[in-house]
Amino acid sequence: MRIIGLRPARTGAGAIAHVDIETAEGIKIYGVRVSRAADGSYRAFGPDNERGRTCAFNHDIANKIATLTVAGLSQHERLAS
Repeated sequence: MRIIGLRPARTGAGAIAHVDIETAEGIKIYGVRVSRAADGSYRAFGPDNERGRTCAFNHDIANKIATLTVAGLSQHERLAS
């Protein structure tokens, strides 16, 4: 799994970033929202459409997405300064 696009969220948006991921070769999911819960854990949510959720992630995959996102945000902040 890898991050192919990362957009930091605006402050106060309830999310830390929106990411595009490639879960396996040839399988890409765009617009995954990554947020931090009150208990400090991370959550990852697939994009919604008019019918509701388009995909879901189990706890292990959500943690992997969050870990990659946090690392990407750290790199993004270093490059921006």
